[in-house]
Amino acid sequence: MADITLSAGVRQNLLSLQSTADLMAQTQNRLATGKKVNSALDNPISYFTSQSLGNRASDLNSLLDSISNATQT
Repeated sequence: MADITLSAGVRQNLLSLQSTADLMAQTQNRLATGKKVNSALDNPISYFTSQSLGNRASDLNSLLDSISNATQT
């Protein structure tokens, strides 16, 4: 099997196309989910802050439901 030799310009263009494809996939994922940060790999600080705030909001909603049920009885 013969090896394929790429010139420096062709190699650079190929790397640019691969980078563009990766960025497009990331953008499509963000558009599909509506989230800028989908995993800890995207931005660890923002991801874990978001997780913490989401958990806190869930806890507060549970407390609000409990208070609402208590006032109705």
